[in-house]
Amino acid sequence: MLLAPVVLAAVLGQCQEPPSRSGPPPCAAAAVPGCLPGYQRRVDANGRVFYSCDREHVAPGSERTLEATFADPPPRIRSAAPQRPPFPSVDNEARGSLGLVFTPGATSPDRAHTAQATGAVALELRGPYGGSRLRLGYEFSSLSHQAEVSIKYDFFDRAALRPFVAVGGGAGYLEQDPGWRPTGSVSAGLDVYVTRDVFATFEVKERAFLHTSQGIAFSNVHLWSAFGGLGFFL
Repeated sequence: MLLAPVVLAAVLGQCQEPPSRSGPPPCAAAAVPGCLPGYQRRVDANGRVFYSCDREHVAPGSERTLEATFADPPPRIRSAAPQRPPFPSVDNEARGSLGLVFTPGATSPDRAHTAQATGAVALELRGPYGGSRLRLGYEFSSLSHQAEVSIKYDFFDRAALRPFVAVGGGAGYLEQDPGWRPTGSVSAGLDVYVTRDVFATFEVKERAFLHTSQGIAFSNVHLWSAFGGLGFFL
């Protein structure tokens, strides 16, 4: 039983002095040829053989263990900071590109002295970023009907409040002067975004008509309109 710690320590590569100089050496207890690693064979003055710890012996593999133990810890790898996408600068969430806008309002041929109820519907196309819009619209009232294509630009893209301007051209029909003729319009307004793709819109517009029978010239008929409605993107 006394040899068990010695043999175990020897197998593990740790040297432990034998319990007795006259006792069996650890080598004999382990039944292996020669001496176990970590022990040194010695002979005393009376010619007796005994074994003692070899203090200069390093167990195989211990160099690697010590090296791993005392080596500096590996440097922490700092994760690279996420790169900001070039567009947009505030909100990078995907957004709808096809919008539907419904805007009831009023139209006047003489700057609000008289007015007629009117309505408008439009399709708006926008890219993944930026305030530019392509708008396809149709307006109808008892005074006139107009179909046009316009370019709309929203300022402060990705903000909740986005003032805008628009310039368009198309064709219009006047009840007082029957016939379809070219038209042009300018407008300004404000889009108020409730969510990323849903917004309320308010707009004022002036429209001019062209005569083509005697050369291209602006008609003396102008229409002023005011709209308010709701739009959403898909």
